[in-house]
Amino acid sequence: RGAASRSGRRTRRAMPGSVVTVQLGQCGNQVGTELFSTLAREADASSASTRDEIHETFFRTSQARRRGHSSSSGASENDAQKENRNAIDSRAAPVARAVLIDMEPKVVQSSLRRAKKSGRWRYDSARTLAFQSGSGNNWARGYNTYGAQTRETALELVRRETEACDHFGGFLLMQSMAGGTGAGLGAYVAEALRDEYAHAPLLNHCVWPHESGEVIVQSYNTLLTASTLLDASDGVIVAQNDQLRLTCVKQLGIERPTFDDMNAVAAKQIAGVLLPSVRRDSCANGGVMVGADAAGNSPGVGRRAHLLHDLTRDVCQHPSARLLSLRQTPVMPEASVDFTTFAWPSLLKRTRQMLLSGATLEEGLDWGLDPAAVGAGRGRHTKCFAASLFLRGLGSDAADASLVSDRELFPKWVPAPCAVQWSPGRFDGKEMSCTLLSNCQTPCPPIGRMLARAYQMRAARAYAHQYAEHGVGDEEFEQAFARVEDVLATYRAL
Repeated sequence: RGAASRSGRRTRRAMPGSVVTVQLGQCGNQVGTELFSTLAREADASSASTRDEIHETFFRTSQARRRGHSSSSGASENDAQKENRNAIDSRAAPVARAVLIDMEPKVVQSSLRRAKKSGRWRYDSARTLAFQSGSGNNWARGYNTYGAQTRETALELVRRETEACDHFGGFLLMQSMAGGTGAGLGAYVAEALRDEYAHAPLLNHCVWPHESGEVIVQSYNTLLTASTLLDASDGVIVAQNDQLRLTCVKQLGIERPTFDDMNAVAAKQIAGVLLPSVRRDSCANGGVMVGADAAGNSPGVGRRAHLLHDLTRDVCQHPSARLLSLRQTPVMPEASVDFTTFAWPSLLKRTRQMLLSGATLEEGLDWGLDPAAVGAGRGRHTKCFAASLFLRGLGSDAADASLVSDRELFPKWVPAPCAVQWSPGRFDGKEMSCTLLSNCQTPCPPIGRMLARAYQMRAARAYAHQYAEHGVGDEEFEQAFARVEDVLATYRAL
């Protein structure tokens, strides 16, 4: 018994650290729910060992669930075993390692019901925090008023969740940037977590608002959020609503996409990064390994990726550059998958061109961009500090990733600009898929436009009194705008 226990502990330590997700506001809770649904769906479609790793990382697995799996620990299951696993009572389903926070209870309750209804997983209702009134799209109210009121309760919920981890691996915060709760309270919670867990990786997934306007004060809220997170977080993934909508319309054929459709796209993008993978060298046909020193030593090659630790270390090497973008290919309607021929060279070529074009979807790529070009084409491509590439599916261990890991795409002073991870399992039912997390200039144009609108509003003193009532005045706005301008200058200097 003692030997088995020790062996079990060794197995758990070999897995990447568990991730605690904090969902904030309506958008953060909706995208977070979609993310866990995607992770649970991929877990059920995976081998037993991969399923266990996904559950260990993102879910608290009940004893009843483990007993249900004990008889199906092999590489495959028969129909009876699959039926038995899918019929597990919802109380025995894996419990998401998550804390749900919103100022209005209806969003949190909706997330609880949707998770339970899936039958695959559920939330812990004791890990929720909600009040009866929202933040009124006022960042200052969410940050200064509700932040101070909820700090101790929120941190206590997070503490309980982290203590339930055998090996805690960091935080993933899901939020929007335009409103009051997800943006304002979300920024406050990020700072509080940084204070309490100074050495834990902290990654934010932030939904950037439609440029046509969702909230009249979204330019204020977005820049105040960005300036705070750029200091508190190890990395800030920016998911642009306009790009998510275009993906639904142009690549998935959804004429009028709903928020659920857009959330599903965002969830698949981040899941393509978070699911289990193995690190390898950047080019299967030879060359210098990613992370190798001058002697060619690369101790990280071949080991399991340690999720948030590896992600933030790989792509956020510059202290002033922490804005991240996600790209994924192929993206297509489910009905088209069985009629599509997949090949790594074409997928990686499109991924490279998406990066050079600054595009987050495959439509309208500029195939004339080349970092090695001379004359009119030189220097027009999107510049990138670093990237992390995730290859999933058949032959991903041997696919030549040199098109994306090409040193010409990155500054010469970055020692290991592109990490490559792979996994043999299918993702989203596709035989092959690529997901690229990059620290590049892609978010800069929308940030620049948002900054210009914010300056115009400040010049007219628009809505200034609403923020001043909750402790955000001229000095706070000036500091936030200056912080964002400094970051933009860093990216533009690439």
